[in-house]
Amino acid sequence: MSSENFFSQPINCKIVDSFVRYTKLKSTKGSGEAWLYIGREADNQKYDEYFSDFRKTNKYFFEKNNLISYIDNAEFEYKRQKRGYRNNIIEKYNFFKDKIYALENYIYFKNLKRRIDGKRYYISPKDKNNKLDNEHIWNFIRDIALPQISEIKISRELMPENYNYKFELEFYPIDQNYFDHNSSLLIKANIDELKKKYEFGSLQYKKLIDARKGQGYFRDQVLKRMNYCIITGSKEILEAAHIKPWTKSDDEEKIDSFNGIMLTPNCHKLFDKGLICFNKKGEVKVSYKLDQKEFNKLINVEKKLNLKPILDDKTQKYIKWHADYFKDNFK
Repeated sequence: MSSENFFSQPINCKIVDSFVRYTKLKSTKGSGEAWLYIGREADNQKYDEYFSDFRKTNKYFFEKNNLISYIDNAEFEYKRQKRGYRNNIIEKYNFFKDKIYALENYIYFKNLKRRIDGKRYYISPKDKNNKLDNEHIWNFIRDIALPQISEIKISRELMPENYNYKFELEFYPIDQNYFDHNSSLLIKANIDELKKKYEFGSLQYKKLIDARKGQGYFRDQVLKRMNYCIITGSKEILEAAHIKPWTKSDDEEKIDSFNGIMLTPNCHKLFDKGLICFNKKGEVKVSYKLDQKEFNKLINVEKKLNLKPILDDKTQKYIKWHADYFKDNFK
């Protein structure tokens, strides 16, 4: 990469377990340190120049909105903890979220320094005694960041008398296993992937994009299988719902009519949130998280419906996926 391109591009720093504090993985050892790995020592002159030799007039900051977006998208992994953490990280999720909302819109910090160790280039803010206060924003980032699936992106902007450096906490790579199916991050990643695979505006691209909103080809095919809500029997205001969510499905599953059922809006919302599911007989099960009286106010279950569409073997595999995915919502 040329020097000109190097300085115009952000630096993306993968967050490893040795950097974080509270969210350490069970599979690793050690207590970690506050130094963030940037790159190889061989590029130290480029990094020194990128950070303008860490002069005192530089401004470094995180943005509140970025941290809100990060913690919102992290909720799924904080709850499910698929990666396996030393701490039960969900216990501090609300505390972290409240702390973020209490921050200023821009959180500035000073005295960013560099260290070269083992042919590796690191950065970290330090005070005059070469220490870092426990309440420093840098340490807060180390507490909330999920290792190995997160990164810090550093962008610089030339100002009249100095450089501004924006630090953003992001997820990379975007792995569907670690995000809620309604995550805006996961939806965007799916759409970006489709843009790479299919010509924009092509029939297949349109089918797949329309299916996300329960429209177009997907809706038409599901309607052919059932023209009524599979729970209430209503034929009014129907929505084509994915059983296995669009973001969790491959391209074939995204438009598979057997992966769809017709539901009224109330039913769709509860089903999408995993507050209701179906047993093997096609009967509705209500989550213990939803009060039965409240459910009865929202939904009038019709017990004399034709349940054949949902009992089809091709649909049952998706029903099972949905039940397994939301199993923690049912006793």
